[in-house]
Amino acid sequence: MANETQKDPRKQFAPLILPWLMGAVMLAIYWFTLNRWINLLNLGQVATVSGLVWQPQLFGPLTYLATLPFHWLSPAKVPVALNLFSAVCGALTLVLLARSVALLPQDRTEPQRQRERSDFAFLTGWPAYFPPVVAVLFAGLQLSFWQHSTNFTGETLDLLLFAAIIWQLLEYRLDERPWRMTAAMLAYGAGIAENWMFVAFFPLLLMMIIWLKRLEFFSIRFLVRAVLCGLAGMLFFLLLPLQAKFSGNFQIGLWEALRPAIRTDWQVVKALKISGIRHNLLMASLSTLLPVFLMTLRWSSSFGDNSRIGTALSSTMFHFMSAAVFTVCVWGMFDPPFGAGIATGLPGLTLYYFAALSIGYSCGYFLLVFGKKPVPTRRDPKPLPLLPKNLMWLCPVVVAGTFLAAAITLGTLVYRNAPIIRETNGDTLLKFAQFTTQNLPKGGAFLLVDSDNPLQNQPFRSLILQAALEREGRAADFPVLDTQSLNWAPYHRYLHDRYPKKWPLTVKPTDMGAVSPLGNFELLNSLARSNTLCYLNPSYGYYFEKFYQEPHGLVYAMKLRSEETLLPPPLDKNLAAENEKFWSHVVETVRPGIKTALKKPDPIVHKNFPQWLIMRLHALPTASAEAIFTGMFYSRSLNDWGVQLQRAGELDPAAARFTAAKELNPDNVIADINLAFNQTLRAGTPMEVDLSHVNADQFGKYRNWNSVLNANGPFDEISFNFTTGFQFMQNGLFRQAAQEFTRVRQLVPDNLDARLELAQIYLFNHLPDRALEALHDPLTRPVRFGLNENNSTGLNILAAAIHFQKNEADDGGRLLDLEVARHPDDDTLRTAATQAYFMRGLYTNALRIINGKLARSPDDLQWLFGKGYACIQTGDFESAIAAMTRVLTIQTNDAAARFNRALAYLNVGQLDSARADYGQLQTTYTNAYQVAYGLGDIAARQHHTNEAVRNFKLYLANAPTNTPEFKTVRERLEQLRGP
Repeated sequence: MANETQKDPRKQFAPLILPWLMGAVMLAIYWFTLNRWINLLNLGQVATVSGLVWQPQLFGPLTYLATLPFHWLSPAKVPVALNLFSAVCGALTLVLLARSVALLPQDRTEPQRQRERSDFAFLTGWPAYFPPVVAVLFAGLQLSFWQHSTNFTGETLDLLLFAAIIWQLLEYRLDERPWRMTAAMLAYGAGIAENWMFVAFFPLLLMMIIWLKRLEFFSIRFLVRAVLCGLAGMLFFLLLPLQAKFSGNFQIGLWEALRPAIRTDWQVVKALKISGIRHNLLMASLSTLLPVFLMTLRWSSSFGDNSRIGTALSSTMFHFMSAAVFTVCVWGMFDPPFGAGIATGLPGLTLYYFAALSIGYSCGYFLLVFGKKPVPTRRDPKPLPLLPKNLMWLCPVVVAGTFLAAAITLGTLVYRNAPIIRETNGDTLLKFAQFTTQNLPKGGAFLLVDSDNPLQNQPFRSLILQAALEREGRAADFPVLDTQSLNWAPYHRYLHDRYPKKWPLTVKPTDMGAVSPLGNFELLNSLARSNTLCYLNPSYGYYFEKFYQEPHGLVYAMKLRSEETLLPPPLDKNLAAENEKFWSHVVETVRPGIKTALKKPDPIVHKNFPQWLIMRLHALPTASAEAIFTGMFYSRSLNDWGVQLQRAGELDPAAARFTAAKELNPDNVIADINLAFNQTLRAGTPMEVDLSHVNADQFGKYRNWNSVLNANGPFDEISFNFTTGFQFMQNGLFRQAAQEFTRVRQLVPDNLDARLELAQIYLFNHLPDRALEALHDPLTRPVRFGLNENNSTGLNILAAAIHFQKNEADDGGRLLDLEVARHPDDDTLRTAATQAYFMRGLYTNALRIINGKLARSPDDLQWLFGKGYACIQTGDFESAIAAMTRVLTIQTNDAAARFNRALAYLNVGQLDSARADYGQLQTTYTNAYQVAYGLGDIAARQHHTNEAVRNFKLYLANAPTNTPEFKTVRERLEQLRGP
């Protein structure tokens, strides 16, 4: 601690004024390169502060408090305000970095101690200015730091807190004021509640405290105070859960809200056991934390050998070690394979911060050791020279080399990172949003958008579009609906609160669970009657059983499907011209930037020295995430538009759109398939459906049919069309399946399977005329489809069902009887035909088939029962009694056969026999109202009034009350009771 006679070295220019000057310089750089809107880095934070996120905020309590004033701004001003706030946080972090570098003690080795005799071993003179400057420049111009400082992600705020803790600990080394340690413990506890990064670096904190306190660390009083301060800071864990609980928007318990944040920290600790994460962390730590650890050690002048040679060797070793530290840390700023850039999901900015500390310290070491002469003291009046006399010329070379190496690498760092920052903070997302909003309906509309990644449920485009509409002042006219979130009741309440005049409240205030798809469908169907509905991407699902998508660039108006055809109308020429004009302009505008982002650097080709150096440093390639992101969505819509052109017969324009889709997203496997099929169509090559080459291996990273369609757009290749139609049918999406099978039929008219599937779909939708039209050619020209008497069963059964739906029973029966006659041994066919006749009340037709079967198998119980039932329906009760009696002879406990025989007995007037069967049934089925009715009717006919009354009462107690029979029984009971 400085005493009264000492001048506090912290008041010198380097530690006091220079940090603020460097902070101001970096703030100016960040201002000029600031992102003026949003990108993928800051989208989540901007959406949260702007109120575009409906879920409760459960993470980042310090970020929540720091951004609370920004909630009062209009959503249009939030992006730039938050980004400027991030720039200020980044600049303040660099101020603390420069201050910390200036506070680092330069007395770790004997050569340093011989040359710097200032209080606390601070650098003095001109060497004191360079280390803070170079540390700030390397950290501030490092790519990740630069990106986060010009886009608010919350990372610079967290890093500022971490840097403040490091700074306070370094200050404590000088003045040992207890409040600094207390503040550091409180801040670290709050940091643990804010970001799991503080959990990962807790061992480092302990190491630093032990380094500062030494044996005093083990004082019970100190440990208790430190633990209490840390726990007090961790109370911030409760802030957001309490806010969510008492907000009234969500019925969520305190522990339920607190658990995600605690679980995240615990998962971080467990994740360190995973080999891949552990390897990345180890590699990143070796290049950042290890040099910091070496700075904490105070080395003796030699390793046991006190001779001049031993001292010289140890000093030389430290020179090389410092050079290695400087080289590795500088190299790490370029994101090499071993640097912090590989640590995906790890605290990269903090690691870069430590690397910058090491760079500043190493520069100070070289400027001190090689730039100053040793100072004689009483203990050492003739200090050992750093180098032999004939090599002293190397000292100014090393000093100059330090300046030159820093200048070259800093220049190369700026050369590499500045274009990336310009692209990252450019207008890529803004162009995408403007291309979307320019085709919105003038009068407003509901805008539906699917999540960009169904597995992660990330509604990026929904948030981008809402931010764009807020920027344009049109948000109130265009409610944006995230289709995944629509499945939850709280989201419906959020929409009603946000758009009270447009979105009806259809859920209860206490509803917290899921909303049924049918409920959402009915709601959208109701809204469509008086509002315009638009989709913002090609999509599939139950909504599109009612609607089809009419493309207007990146916006798809939802139109009602024709109930007569189930298909969208043919492509309108004016609509085609509108979309072609739009896409020509879009492709011309965005293609250069996206192709540049997708282009991989050639490790051999370089035009200048900075490029050569970057390649030699093996810097990890970087690309504009925004360009790649938007390229995927342009590509999907381009592929969809190409399909519509191709289906309209516009093959050349379609080929151009498929080609553009591939250029904007090389992973669009569907566009590749469609382009190849386009060439087949243009060549006029004969084609046929071949399902053998339709497999998931062609889809690369997409291992699911729905995921490949959602990511890339629709197919237009007959084999894939057929498979897509089949997938739609399995999911109950019959109308969308009809569109796919219609396309197959259009291109391959002789494909029987497509016609059969189409006929089934039309039959299901009660369009028998269209179903028959689909089967007309196979029925009238079977040879053309390879049909004969042996393989036309399915066709004729389907055609019969269609005739039955048209009430053409004779034609339907003729086809069924024909197939049964052709295949007399096919019991499945007989059963299907019999059921078809039963369903339509054609019991005489059914009896012909049943009698044919019983002629071959007279004791088949199923068919005997069927005969008895059919005879009852036709009024042939004697034959019904005979059939049911035969069933009961073979299977005495068949209750259904006994009931039907009792009914037949009752109808022919054999009351005693009927009563015996009903009585036996009642012993088992005591409350069966059907049995009670029969027994009551028999008793009434036989004038057994009491028994009739008892059974009719039993009937009324158990039978459905809304039937004519119930009313009749009640009247008969009143008659039996008399006046």
